[in-house]
Amino acid sequence: MKKTVKSIIGLLLITITFVGCEEEDKNPLNLLGGDEIKAPYVRILVEETIVAAGDIGTSTFNATVDALDNNVASWDLSVSRESGGVASDTIPLTTVTSFPSEISIPFADIASGLGITTDEISGGDFIRFLGTSTGTDGSVFTFENFTGSITGQQEQRQAFNFIVLVKCSPITDATIAGTWTVEMQDLYGDGWDGAFVTFEIDGVATNYTISAGQASAATHIVDVPAGISELLISYTSGAFEEEHVYTIQTPDGDIRGPFGPGPAPCIN
Repeated sequence: MKKTVKSIIGLLLITITFVGCEEEDKNPLNLLGGDEIKAPYVRILVEETIVAAGDIGTSTFNATVDALDNNVASWDLSVSRESGGVASDTIPLTTVTSFPSEISIPFADIASGLGITTDEISGGDFIRFLGTSTGTDGSVFTFENFTGSITGQQEQRQAFNFIVLVKCSPITDATIAGTWTVEMQDLYGDGWDGAFVTFEIDGVATNYTISAGQASAATHIVDVPAGISELLISYTSGAFEEEHVYTIQTPDGDIRGPFGPGPAPCIN
């Protein structure tokens, strides 16, 4: 029994050591060490991380990139589009060899490089950017070389794996203030399985759905106050999308929809 316990402890120690080494290898960035052990780290400040679907055709990706230290020879930027959970092929976008540098690329050019038009980019899509830095010593780093504490934290401004979110466009072709009515159906009768409709009023979002207890239908009344500047309406999918259908009545009395089965992320 003692031998077994010792063997288990030994295996645990080996595993911890292995994980620790793997984590250390994955996170080569060291701000306190000498230049010889610092990764060629690049930061980026993106001017707009959210763009409305209706504006993307005339919008531009603007950003400033800078190297943390003088050990970066170049930084390559690639891009892909993620729509409905499916990612396109990744294509090269630009290369930066001096820091700091300004980047300004129309989204129309990005879409063209991806083989689509901006009309095919919808609310709910992501434009994903992937960066690769090459050090002055020839070392190459991508987001896979860094831990989540680096690439997963917005304050790090990491230039290796980041996104621009495409949001639904604001409502402009209906009276905004007033009573909006959302009629929802679930064709199977067991609720919306995690899906919901969002009304975002001047940046404050409220979600509406059919609960399991409501079963096959639900009606939501949304009172939008006068004096607001922007209303966005969007749909977030759940499971069993073929069961979800809804309509919206505007304060003008117009009926929009039905949306679904399998509603798109935006109604406009």
